[in-house]
Amino acid sequence: MTTATAFDPLSPEVQQDPYPYYKELRRNAPVQYIESVAAWGIFRYSDVESTFKRPEIFSAKDFTTNAFGEFDPVSEVKSIIATDPPEHSRIRRLANAGFRPGAIKAMEPKVDAVIERLLDNLEGQRSDFDLVSDFAAYVPVNVTADLLGVEDPDVREDFKRWTADLLQAPNRGVLPQGDLDRIRASVAELRAYFTEQIEYRRTHPGSDLISDLVRAEEESQTLTATEILSLVALMQFGGSETPSHLISSTVYNLFSHPEILAEVRRDPSRALAAVQETLRQNSPVQMVFQTAVEDVDVAGVTIPSGSMVFSYIAAANHDDTVFDEPEKFVLDRPNLNRHLSFATGAHHCIGAPLGRMMCAKAVGGVLARFPHLRPLEERPRWMPSYWVRGLAQYRFTA
Repeated sequence: MTTATAFDPLSPEVQQDPYPYYKELRRNAPVQYIESVAAWGIFRYSDVESTFKRPEIFSAKDFTTNAFGEFDPVSEVKSIIATDPPEHSRIRRLANAGFRPGAIKAMEPKVDAVIERLLDNLEGQRSDFDLVSDFAAYVPVNVTADLLGVEDPDVREDFKRWTADLLQAPNRGVLPQGDLDRIRASVAELRAYFTEQIEYRRTHPGSDLISDLVRAEEESQTLTATEILSLVALMQFGGSETPSHLISSTVYNLFSHPEILAEVRRDPSRALAAVQETLRQNSPVQMVFQTAVEDVDVAGVTIPSGSMVFSYIAAANHDDTVFDEPEKFVLDRPNLNRHLSFATGAHHCIGAPLGRMMCAKAVGGVLARFPHLRPLEERPRWMPSYWVRGLAQYRFTA
């Protein structure tokens, strides 16, 4: 039986299918203290949206501490995801240069080339391949590498490994020592590599985002080397991780809805709508870490000052007071742009336009290249995580 009080995000059962729990929580316990993670969970759309719009109360200041702990790659400065306005606004304006519409448009040929190259690599594995590890994971890794000006294919492989290891950091309290040592080593490698790259771009600037950040000035304030390192580390992690889950989850949704799959096959441009609806229905990021900086009332419950807060984006995206029949996968929802998967307000995801574009091209590309694509498993398993949602593997034949 699914009950609000039984909700434990660390439970394998919940991680495989959290949505019945979210529904029960929205109805009966929209704000609840979750013992297993020592945090207050917020589950209704209006309340989650409100936390994003009130950073003076629901601060991001402890995001990286809560998520990564001792494995924060750049602990000396606050990451952009762990700052609030006005400091957040200063750093964000400088980082925006690489994500303006013109810059995203200029990236499209590179994204197309990445996807075509990866699809070529799959040609020899038609009989049995894992969409997650053989394709979806490599699309954002390579696009992010292009954005950052990283050409070395071995380093691109390192991106994938560093990201997978850092993703385990939120589970650090229950991981064996060997896993902790591996995460620590990956964080050290990531930091050493980008420290070296930042210094190199100071004397050998290029047209990449690291060079842009090195050059960036705003109101006579230049980003420090450590701030640049923090931004680049975040872009490497965020840019390599969540889009891969969005690609595989979108393909999963399409093969779970044959009539919509047929529509996207007929018109690959419809892949963007499928990606958008997947963002709402199966958000790659389930919740965000916040801190209540004062006692605050939410839905009649007082969250004490200093408390850790989990604002559940994925639960909000299934709120039937906002989205009609939220459990259904429906293209062209009239209010689809209200989903919170990229957050909203000051912390709206800076890479959202690039993420949507690359994922839509990846989904449309794999369907066009392999017209006889067929999944080899009907119910693939979801990865064990209380924070990020993505398929552990999804095997296909083409």
